[in-house]
Amino acid sequence: MGRAVNAPLSLAQISLTIHLLGSYGFGLIAMMYAFARMVGDVVDFQSWQVVLHYGVGPLTRGERRSFQHIVAFSLLLDLMSGLVGCMVGMGIAWFGTSLLGWPPGIRLVGTIYMVSVLFMTTATATGVLRLFDRYDRLAMQGTVATICRVIGVLAMLVLGSSIPRLAAIWMMAEATAWAFLSGFAIRELRVRNLLKGFSFSLRLTVADIVRGHMGRLHPGIWRFVFATNFTSTLALTFGHLGTLMVGCLLGPASAGYYRLASQIAAGVAKPVTLIQTTLYPEMARMWRDKATGRLYRLCIQIALSGGVVGCVILAVAFFLGHPLFRLLTGEANPQAVPVMLWLLAAEIVTVWGLPLEPLLFTTRRAGAAIKARALETLLFLPSLFFMVRWYGLGGAGPATLLATITLIGLQLLLVLEARPHDAARDAAPC
Repeated sequence: MGRAVNAPLSLAQISLTIHLLGSYGFGLIAMMYAFARMVGDVVDFQSWQVVLHYGVGPLTRGERRSFQHIVAFSLLLDLMSGLVGCMVGMGIAWFGTSLLGWPPGIRLVGTIYMVSVLFMTTATATGVLRLFDRYDRLAMQGTVATICRVIGVLAMLVLGSSIPRLAAIWMMAEATAWAFLSGFAIRELRVRNLLKGFSFSLRLTVADIVRGHMGRLHPGIWRFVFATNFTSTLALTFGHLGTLMVGCLLGPASAGYYRLASQIAAGVAKPVTLIQTTLYPEMARMWRDKATGRLYRLCIQIALSGGVVGCVILAVAFFLGHPLFRLLTGEANPQAVPVMLWLLAAEIVTVWGLPLEPLLFTTRRAGAAIKARALETLLFLPSLFFMVRWYGLGGAGPATLLATITLIGLQLLLVLEARPHDAARDAAPC
């Protein structure tokens, strides 16, 4: 419910921002946010997956100390990645302003904005809440951030609007959402009596990492950590790097249109993609119980139901796209609506393949998932660059759809290839 509310709220605050600062001003903020988010995602280890994959066993067996060990390890990864991302982002923002396509006048604002990277590393809290099936709390994170932005933009109607003021509002929104999510996770741990002795487990985990004992205590954990980090980094080239590249090649106004088009596409497809948040823990339990047949049937059901609904949504968006875009921006850009439809089509293709990547990670085929993402990125980045250079903003959509189809096709082939081995694992004696 929270995410369903978040989509229209997010579009409302974007619309207000564009009416106050214009597409150019919103484009600048979108570029700063995209760069900060990209830096945060590159250094983020996606440690929520570590909590799910390595924490579900100890939690089920009632081994509190072992579970705390995993959570502490994940938390340390978050802290390290947040600090590194903040420093790297500030350095690039200060010394590489022109390379990012930012005007010199916002160098200081953009550099300060990189502090928000610290509040983008919420993987441990996310993992804890997913493990305990508290998706209602997870859904509130994005909604809290969006509500803060809406309130801030409304305040600018009275106090006056400016790029620095809007950047400060977006930073406070990230910090508030981080505080809410962290508080929810701490509360869930406290209710289940899993915080007792956590500080000792944290110190012990630091010692285990320094001495090199972490990999021995949890075989394969370091490879899993870096594999999920690398895969997520490749996955995020679509959204954030797309905004940055469009901004660098065509200017902040086009970046603003691209950001809005991608937000509309993601918002329209959001009701279908909400189920993804429930996949990982359920898949992990089925894999642990050697219920691989049920695991594959679940994936087929999700792909079919989500894909059919997604196609209906795309058909409706085809007729409503132009009036919706004009209502939100008050401006006319002949390329913006087609880009939105292309991006929505890419979202729907992703919905059809929604279970594939979680399935590869669940069945311990992270390397295969990485190869698929790497090939997708090798296709996407040059095609996006040349399509935007040749066709302007209108070229971004087809490049995204082509790369998405390639990714889903590769993931499907990898899953089909692995299916016989998984069936043999089910038949093997315990």
